[in-house]
Amino acid sequence: MKSQYIYPLVLASIASFAAVPVAQADEFSDWLKIDGFGTIGAYRGTSNVAGVRTEQRQRVLSYKDWRFDGDSQASIQATLNPHGKLKAVVQLISKKDVDGSNKPTVEWAYVAYPLTSEIDFKVGRTVAPIFVLSDYRNLNYAQTTARPQSEMYQVNPITFQDGVTARWDKKIGSGNLQLEGFFGKTKVSVAGGDVDLNRVKGLSLKWGQDSWSVRGGYSWYNASIQAPTVEANLKSLMSLPAVVCSNCSSVIAAVAPTTGITATIGTLGATYDDGEWIAQAEWAKRDTNSVVIASVSGWNALLAKRIGDFTPFAGIGSFSTDAAKPSLAAGPFAPASVKAQLNYLNASYVGTGDSSRDVMSVGVRWDFAKNLALKAQLERAKMKYPAVGASNGFYSYETSMLGKPSGFDGKVSMFTVNLDFVF
Repeated sequence: MKSQYIYPLVLASIASFAAVPVAQADEFSDWLKIDGFGTIGAYRGTSNVAGVRTEQRQRVLSYKDWRFDGDSQASIQATLNPHGKLKAVVQLISKKDVDGSNKPTVEWAYVAYPLTSEIDFKVGRTVAPIFVLSDYRNLNYAQTTARPQSEMYQVNPITFQDGVTARWDKKIGSGNLQLEGFFGKTKVSVAGGDVDLNRVKGLSLKWGQDSWSVRGGYSWYNASIQAPTVEANLKSLMSLPAVVCSNCSSVIAAVAPTTGITATIGTLGATYDDGEWIAQAEWAKRDTNSVVIASVSGWNALLAKRIGDFTPFAGIGSFSTDAAKPSLAAGPFAPASVKAQLNYLNASYVGTGDSSRDVMSVGVRWDFAKNLALKAQLERAKMKYPAVGASNGFYSYETSMLGKPSGFDGKVSMFTVNLDFVF
C-alpha cells in the first residue's frame, strides 16, 4: 500500500487514541505515549539586498524585517506499545514549508521490532542517519544552538526516508558501537524546486564512550529534479545556434542533467559533552554528476560552556561549491549581451548560483525553567563570490555580472531569538 494511504490511517488511529478521556489515561499508559516539542522563533537579516532564511526547505526570506515563520514549529509524537518489543511511532511537524503552508507533515511513521538484544529493524518513514544531529534535527530543544549549522546541512537537506532501517548495537568495553544501514526513497522540496531521490541507501557507524561520540557515514542515491525555471533556462540554452553559443547544447547535456543524477555523501563528526564543556566538529562532502545538484562540501566547529542556567557558545564553519565550472563558449556572432550572459552562467553553474561562504556565530542558551530554553544567536556570513549571486539555499541575492551592480558587499548577518520547549 502506498504511503499516502498508510500514513492517514495511522494518524487517524493515533488521533482516536489521543481523544480518550483523561480519567482513563492510566489504562492506556502502557500502550500509548505522547510527546511534544516546538519552537516559537523570530529572526532578522541585516542587509537590504541579500535575504536570509533559516533553512533551504522554505521560500521566505528576511532582509531587514523581523519574521516569525522561520524556526517556529509545533510537533507531536505518538508511540504505540512503548514498553513492548513491537512498537509504532508517528511524528507530525507543523512548520512553514516551501509552499508557505503550515499544514502538519509526517516526519516519522514506522514500525520497529528487535530481532535480538543487539539488532532491530524499522519499516516505514524513518530518520536518515547521516549527520551528528540527524536523530534530533527537528528537536531544537536538544541542540545547543538555535538550529543545525547551515554550512553543514546545506550539503544534504534530507531528513527522512521511506524504506527499511536496520541497526546493530554492541557494547564493547566501556563504549558502545552502533552500525546502521538504510534503504528507501524520499522527496525534498527546497526553494529551487523539488528533488526526487530514489534508491537512497547508506551506512552509518557511531562510537560512544564516556563524554565522547564519533559518527561517520556514507550514502548514495539517484535523483531527479523538477524545477520549471531551471529546466526552461537549460532548454533555452541548448536551443541556441552554434553561431551564438558554439557548445551550449553539448556542454549543458553533459554537465547539467536534471534526471539520472547520481550522488554520494560522506560525513564525519564528533561531539564532546562532560556536563560543563560542549564541543562539536563535523565535515561533509557531496559528489554528483550534475551542476544542478552540485558537488559541495562543508564543515563547522562549535564550543560551548554551561555556566549555571546559561550556555554561551561560539562557532565557525565554511561551505564550498566544489563542482567544476561549465565552459560555455560564445560563437562568432554572439553579441556582447550574450557573452556577458555566458560568462555569468559559467561562474554560477548555469544560473544556480554560488553561495560558498565562511560563517561565524555566537550566542547563548538560557534554561530558565523546566523544559524551556531561550536562545539568542548572531550568525555572520562572508560570501566568497558575492558578484555571482545566489537564488536558493540559505541566502539569496542578485548577481552583479550582468551589467547591473547588486550593491552587495558579500557580508550579511542574521539575528535569531527562539523559545524552545518540550512536553
